[in-house]
Amino acid sequence: MDTLDKTLDLLCRLYLRISQLLLGLMVLGVLSEVVMRYFLSRGILGSGEIMRLAITWVVFLMAAVLYRRRRHIVVTALVDVMPPKVRHVFDIVINVSVVVLSGYVLLQLFNVWDFLGLTTPVFKIPDTAFKIAPVFCFVPMALQSLVNIVRGSSAGGVPEI
Repeated sequence: MDTLDKTLDLLCRLYLRISQLLLGLMVLGVLSEVVMRYFLSRGILGSGEIMRLAITWVVFLMAAVLYRRRRHIVVTALVDVMPPKVRHVFDIVINVSVVVLSGYVLLQLFNVWDFLGLTTPVFKIPDTAFKIAPVFCFVPMALQSLVNIVRGSSAGGVPEI
């Protein structure tokens, strides 16, 4: 399990760097789009496609990073008032639920794979480039949940950033 945990940590660090790069490119893209529209009254052809692809990947990559580092959005008001043993049961239920949900999402992706032949109009980016992003999110989240179950730790892995 230590090897898997170290691999997930390395993967999350890579995801974070990729997301930072994509976010920087998105800021530059939007800034250039605003400048072009203001001064030339025309935007950059296909910039919406690139922005949509970038935001899709940033969201899914960072979801995996935030889950591992326990920075994802959680409402714990009910769990916080429970005794420690009940909290431990909730942690197990949460981790098992994440594994089941991850499996369900991946199964649904497999079920629609035959219908992913569409492309974007300008750059001809295949629809698969958008729809494959959840795999890069839910597989690490499921693996992190399995590590949490085996170790008996709370949902989401290591707390520090």
